[in-house]
Amino acid sequence: MRDVAERRIVSITAAPGWAALIDQVEDPVAEPKVVTLAAWALVEEGEGQTRMVGLVQKPAHDDGPGIFGFADEQEGFAGYSNQGLKTKPAD
Repeated sequence: MRDVAERRIVSITAAPGWAALIDQVEDPVAEPKVVTLAAWALVEEGEGQTRMVGLVQKPAHDDGPGIFGFADEQEGFAGYSNQGLKTKPAD
């Protein structure tokens, strides 16, 4: 997990086919988990720089539903991967 200065979301857009790769900290030899991105967020960071960051849904807990967070702030974040679009053939 990286140390991130305060961020402000400027814009959000769809992220079809994209996922975050999350290393399994408890099992370092296992393949990374593939977590589908909910969206891409254009964020402005504390230094005034802008960049695209994936948004993922964190798991729900007993006290409420899951919330969204920045993929690169998740423990074990290893990068992004385009998984391609899943399509059905025309009938």
